[in-house]
Amino acid sequence: MNKKTAANASATKPVTAASAHIIVPWKIWARAGLDVLSCLAEIPSWLRLSHEIHHRNQISNDFVGVNIATSSDPGCDDKVMAYLQDLAIRHVRMDYSYCSQQGDAQRLLNRVLAEGLDVMLDLFPPKEEAAALRDDVQAQQRWREFLQQVFSEYAGQVSIFEIGSTPNRGKWSGFDGISYLHAWQIATDVAQQFEVTLAGPNISDFEPLYNFAYLRAMKRVDSVPLIHSDNLFVERVVQPEAYDHRVAGNWATRKLNLNLIKKARIIAEIGHQEGCEKTFCTYKCWTRKRLSRWSLDPEQKNADYLVRYLIIAAASGALDRVYWGPLICNRDGLVDCGDGGYPHVDNVSFYKEVRGEVANFTPTKAYVAFKYISALLRHVVCVQGVSADNGINHFIFETEQGGEAHVVWCLDRSALALSDIYSKAQLESASFKTAEGVAPQQLPMMATEQPLIIEWSQLQSGRPSSDDIRTLDDVLGRTVVYHAHPGLQSVAVNTPQWLGVVAVADGQDVEATVATYMPAAMLAAQELAVLRDTRNRLWNIQLNEQAEEIQTVKLNRAKGIKKFTYRFMPSKGKRHWNNATEMLRRGINTPQPLAFFERHKNAGIEDNYYVCRFVPNAFSARNVFQAFNQGESVYKGMTKEAFFEAIAAFIATMHASNIVHRDLSSGNLMMTMDEQGLNFYAIDIGRASIDKTKTITDMQRGIDLKRICYKLNWADRALFMAAYHHCIGKEVKFWQAMLWSYDAKQGFKKGLKAKLKGKARS
Repeated sequence: MNKKTAANASATKPVTAASAHIIVPWKIWARAGLDVLSCLAEIPSWLRLSHEIHHRNQISNDFVGVNIATSSDPGCDDKVMAYLQDLAIRHVRMDYSYCSQQGDAQRLLNRVLAEGLDVMLDLFPPKEEAAALRDDVQAQQRWREFLQQVFSEYAGQVSIFEIGSTPNRGKWSGFDGISYLHAWQIATDVAQQFEVTLAGPNISDFEPLYNFAYLRAMKRVDSVPLIHSDNLFVERVVQPEAYDHRVAGNWATRKLNLNLIKKARIIAEIGHQEGCEKTFCTYKCWTRKRLSRWSLDPEQKNADYLVRYLIIAAASGALDRVYWGPLICNRDGLVDCGDGGYPHVDNVSFYKEVRGEVANFTPTKAYVAFKYISALLRHVVCVQGVSADNGINHFIFETEQGGEAHVVWCLDRSALALSDIYSKAQLESASFKTAEGVAPQQLPMMATEQPLIIEWSQLQSGRPSSDDIRTLDDVLGRTVVYHAHPGLQSVAVNTPQWLGVVAVADGQDVEATVATYMPAAMLAAQELAVLRDTRNRLWNIQLNEQAEEIQTVKLNRAKGIKKFTYRFMPSKGKRHWNNATEMLRRGINTPQPLAFFERHKNAGIEDNYYVCRFVPNAFSARNVFQAFNQGESVYKGMTKEAFFEAIAAFIATMHASNIVHRDLSSGNLMMTMDEQGLNFYAIDIGRASIDKTKTITDMQRGIDLKRICYKLNWADRALFMAAYHHCIGKEVKFWQAMLWSYDAKQGFKKGLKAKLKGKARS
């Protein structure tokens, strides 16, 4: 009997006790309960796996792949093939279901096979059919016939057939434990007639109990797959290197040490224990929509996280391959398809098709980074890798050409001087590249959250050791927030008199720029204008007469009771720098921070400085409110309603970013006008509260709203609050009471000050 005849016979063969283990749901669930107990017994051994890298690891040349799909337009096939050729990617993964046959997906599949690419084909029934596999004999027969057709046509061409998709996400895939076991049992039965390699069960996220239970049950009904597949996401902890606090709560985060390295090793260990030879991460991405919550530039952050993830995953030695995906999608693709929609079923469960028009496809920064880093990871050996608790990540790769490539970065908002790791001679002999493989315009001084690749043509005898990296100062423990801002490099300053940071623009001499911003130099510079000189002093200078840029310097002086209270707080200069940096990260405008300086001791009460870029032609919300309070119907060409709507929208956006200004008087909200409309700048932000996780409350909103409304009459307050409520989609509870109480407080303070002044005169 030849392969075709045997396969046809298989298509009509029912699953019986003679051919396979009979799946009895109550027995499966009973054994699953025992498996869970067995799994719990294994957990201590999994937790003993290291979260660090200790051994050399040869990176496989086929370590990186990508998920692909197409559209009804055959031109999309051409685009996919062109992108794969440009990326030099030879390993692809495709989702393939009943609707794929004789359709667009099969057309693309035939194309990539004809081009000689290595294909992992994920086979699964539609969601309703997947659920019906549990007890519907006809649905089981349809699944069998589908597998027979696919295996018969593509066995010997497709390298790996993956069975099922995200069975632990039934709302996406339709699978539960019983229906997936039916799918797996039928697949292994049909596969006996062909020489094929199977993979599964495609568990999504880090949920090792599912991996363990599914593999045990799969072995019980037939056998385990050669390749253990899992979609190892880390989005819930945001950064790729972070320890997962959601597994057992914050209290256990540092006890479990579940970072990406350890997670990958646990998943791989489960597979090896159950008899799988390899472990693949079959789908990984970050969504730009989610990244936009944390970053002004989600495109850049996506590229940074992609590189950081792939470097760690490769160096861990636990994963045999990572398929990035999807290749083309507006929300999470390496290429933006230009279509704002998203399928009902998440792409991780069924990357069915590409949306959008081919003419609108646009490669992202992540695409460029993927191209560069996947090439870097070919023909290299990871000889050392450190993802340290101090927030510093440092990996060393030896290249096939006898050279050396180091990849270094810090956790978000942190930075480290490269001179803390390398000698001056080493830095001068090295070449530098960004995560996109581009040489930076300025010689880097700092390692930031954006991965930096440092290369030498020869092996380095004085390379930093793992212990050298681990014992460096804890960048997470530092209280300065760094921002990898395009065109600017934040350089740490530490002299016997001052601590601080200076932002150096591309093309500027670092040492000369830092010297220009030192407090003594700024105090000696000619003052262009004094903006304020009461408790704090605010004035403008021009440090470079050849440039048009003007700087605003703020000297913070603690007086009165603040001489005591500020002793226990960071300096106002540092608070301004940190808040400005974090606000800009979140897309909330404030004048560009350029420097801050504070003393080594008693920083909160000693004189300290904050420098930002002066915004010319700016006016404040106070100017706007005064104009309308005086009866003007239009100010600078805009009506009261238009101004209120714009100001309310800015404040609502700030609050949506979990930022509470806490001193948002009308004088602390500046704006400029151009052809596009109003541009807002929040100033005097030293008191701002910025939450990284929790959504702000109505009471917190009220802290800003009662201050911004203070100069308005009640009719205008109602108009402004209506605009704000429209922006946030709800009404702030008790907003009138908040404003009344603030009016009373301010009235009391003014009355008290007047009495004190009267007594002083008498």
